[in-house]
Order: sequence, then C-alpha cells, then structure tokens
Amino acid sequence: MKKLILLSLLIITSLNTFAQDKKSLEQRAILNYSYTASEQYEKLLDLTYPKLFTIIPREKMVELLKRMTKGDGFSISIAPVAPNFAFSEIKKIDDAYYSVLTYDLTMKMRFTEPVGDQELAGLLPSFKTAMKTDNITFDKKDNSFTIIKKSQSVAVYDKLGNNQWMFVNNTDGPVKEKIFSEKVIKGLGI
Repeated sequence: MKKLILLSLLIITSLNTFAQDKKSLEQRAILNYSYTASEQYEKLLDLTYPKLFTIIPREKMVELLKRMTKGDGFSISIAPVAPNFAFSEIKKIDDAYYSVLTYDLTMKMRFTEPVGDQELAGLLPSFKTAMKTDNITFDKKDNSFTIIKKSQSVAVYDKLGNNQWMFVNNTDGPVKEKIFSEKVIKGLGI
C-alpha cells in the first residue's frame, strides 16, 4: 500500500513539473516573439540559445538584426498579430529538453523608393521563393509587401541556457548543424 501511495505521489509530482515546464515554455515563447516584434534586440538575445553566439558573436548578431530590419532603401517590421503558437511535445534528448514551435509570422517590408510594375514582376516570385510562402501581397499605395508565413523555432532547456527555455530559429543550412547534433535534428524532425 505504501508503494502504491509513493508511486502515485511520484506520478502527480512528475505531471505537475511537466505542466510547469510547458507553462514556462509558453510564457517565454510569447516574450521572445514580443521582443522580436518590438525590435528589442538585446532582450531578444537574452532569450536566444547561447550556442548560437559561438557561431555568431552576440554583438554581431545585434548589428545583423538591425541591418536586416533597416536596410538600404527598405525597412522590415513584424506586424502586431497573434502568433498562434503550436508547440510540439517536449522531448528529452541526451541532457536537454526540446520543443519545436510553429507560429504565424506577418512581416511588412516597406521601400523608400517606389516599386515599379517591372520590378514588382521580378520581386514577387523571388520573395515567394526566399520566404517559402505564396502569401505575399504588394500594396502600391503603401509601397510595401505584406508577407505571411509559418515560421519555426526550436526551444531548448539545458545547462547552457541556465535551465531556462531558450530559442533559436529553425532554418536550413550549416548553422543548424553547428548548433544541434544529428541525433537532435533527427529526434525533432527538423
């Protein structure tokens, strides 16, 4: 009887801890998105998985983010829309916990110079390819593109992130392979 009670307490404690983990993941994801949308890059990088900074130093990352949003002849902003997060199950792989977040991302890319019809004919298909979405429209009056797409980030909970949920965008290419092991990439299906 004592074993049954002890086992029941252990299961209840485990479920409660898991629920708290999920809740902190959701709270930090909202904060991460909020810092992105409001261009608070220093705060955003406080929630970025630290292993990224072994590839791209933090200071360079701030510069890169600023250049990406305020380029020569254009600006990009994140529209204030609900991200509608979808979280994968939390998976333990080796000594870390992971969750893949999928969310709606709406961006506005505004140009300082008018975009002509000929330019538009070339830009629209290239943006659709680069952004991996067909949901791109051009507003001639505002001289801007609205880009709506699904985006993905990977949340990581481990010692490197001080046992807090930290985030990194899930993009194709060599950065992903430098941050995550093949076992993690396969285990998360990314």
